[in-house]
Amino acid sequence: MKKTRFGILLLWLLLPFSSFAQMEALVGLWHGKLAVGADSLALVLVVERQGDSLNVVLDSPDQYVTDIAVDECSFVNDTLRFSVHDLNAAYVGRYDGQRIRGRFTQYGRRMKLNLSPASERRLFPRPQEPQPPYPYREVELSFPYDDALTPINGTLTLPTDAAPAAVVILLTGSGRQDRDETIFRHKPFKVIADHLTRAGYAVFRYDDPPYTTFAKQTTFDFAQQALVAFDTLSARPELAGVPVGFLGHSEGGMVAWIAAAAQSKTAFVISLAGVGTPISEILLYQTHVLGVASGLSDAQIRSNDHLNRSVYSIVEKSKTPEDAVKKLDVFFKKYTRKMSLEQRMAVHLTDVEIAGICAQATSQWLFTLFHTNPADYLKEVKCPVLALNGDRDLQVEAEPNLAGIKAGLQKSPSVTCRKFEGLNHLMQECETGTVEEYGAIEQTMSPQVLEAMTEWLRSVR
Repeated sequence: MKKTRFGILLLWLLLPFSSFAQMEALVGLWHGKLAVGADSLALVLVVERQGDSLNVVLDSPDQYVTDIAVDECSFVNDTLRFSVHDLNAAYVGRYDGQRIRGRFTQYGRRMKLNLSPASERRLFPRPQEPQPPYPYREVELSFPYDDALTPINGTLTLPTDAAPAAVVILLTGSGRQDRDETIFRHKPFKVIADHLTRAGYAVFRYDDPPYTTFAKQTTFDFAQQALVAFDTLSARPELAGVPVGFLGHSEGGMVAWIAAAAQSKTAFVISLAGVGTPISEILLYQTHVLGVASGLSDAQIRSNDHLNRSVYSIVEKSKTPEDAVKKLDVFFKKYTRKMSLEQRMAVHLTDVEIAGICAQATSQWLFTLFHTNPADYLKEVKCPVLALNGDRDLQVEAEPNLAGIKAGLQKSPSVTCRKFEGLNHLMQECETGTVEEYGAIEQTMSPQVLEAMTEWLRSVR
């Protein structure tokens, strides 16, 4: 469920005249390999003229990411400095007339990065991404959802030739997301909104809150936001009397179950790669199949399975995160007691790595998920449901989760569950289903899935 991604934002960087004049020497592409342990990661600094200013961004082509925002940049006395807030990273390098030799620092870790001129920039076509002009209206909305007046900011798309047949609220998956659920330059929610709005539906997609707020939230906070969006949209004059439902992807499916169970007026729920089993089962599946895909030996996979099962069980049985931390500390001390430092390093169980595991497993968000069973909310959902999963999804296994969804929807008048052959967690047509493949695929979402959602909505509305 967890998805790792960079926030991507194009920044127009206006430099002082003296710095601008010096930066002219760096206009172009600068390519380097960032040393990350035994591996390396390609990074490209892009410096472009834009009228009287310079546009400076960073690309990570090995991760299929371009246009990462460079927040500050200077070039003084042959020393280049820039920072990237989204990555908690900075760079300092010296230009010798041919190359820039320097260090890239991220989360306090310093890594060598030398940059040389490059002639070609790798871009990654996304042919399904909608481009203006659109044959529908776009309305930017902002409204508060809590006592701190933290706003929900999003885009409502509306058909122009008739009243919408229904309103679809899009709910993103795990991790802080923008309204398009952007990942590897794919914008699946923008593609969905465009497709459904062209078919006659109003669609609302919205950003997660700023990181300082988001970091303190749980799935139940996300469900509360969805319910506020439901009430706000229902109160708009142009949507009066129009049925409103939810469409959730991955963890967004869980958010949809909670919201629909609480809001009796929910007209429908669509779940994409959604969950119908407890989080521990989903995570055990993820780590097992991703271990197989990465080439781990059978012994390593069995060892990882045992370790993960033990950790998840401890967290599930703990009443508070603090209680879980104490029990995990005892467990890991016993588990690593007879290991040498070299053995612990080989299996990624140094003190620092164990601290990271414990911090993640006992974070308020994940701890809450470990104590939340989808079945408790599925049984209270009283609207029609469409659940679609892909058989090559290595994050949420299709068959057990579809079975859990179907079994749990005891009060739903209509349940349609479909497993699509050859689709991954993003509902792309794929070869392996691995995360590394997401960005390499040009398709953002299978047309089969888009059509299946449209046809189903027409059948229930």
